[in-house]
Amino acid sequence: MNIECKHCHTAVVFITESTLKEIKKQLKPNIRTLSHQVTAHTEGAYSICPQCDADALGIDLSTAFPIILQNGQHITIHELDLW
Repeated sequence: MNIECKHCHTAVVFITESTLKEIKKQLKPNIRTLSHQVTAHTEGAYSICPQCDADALGIDLSTAFPIILQNGQHITIHELDLW
């Protein structure tokens, strides 16, 4: 089962609480699609849309933040084929 973004229907990814804290510290982004609660089976992971919130996930950084795909694979947004 694929969980999709309610805005653009892209498959959401997950970020850990520690990654979220680092994103907020470094970028102070306005995140549109972040879940307000833990949604992944991985403890402390929140769903976020990699397309709607690409900036927050580090698309413009040389080293992006780590994300977790729905299948459990750990990658960065640079490794996704979004466009």
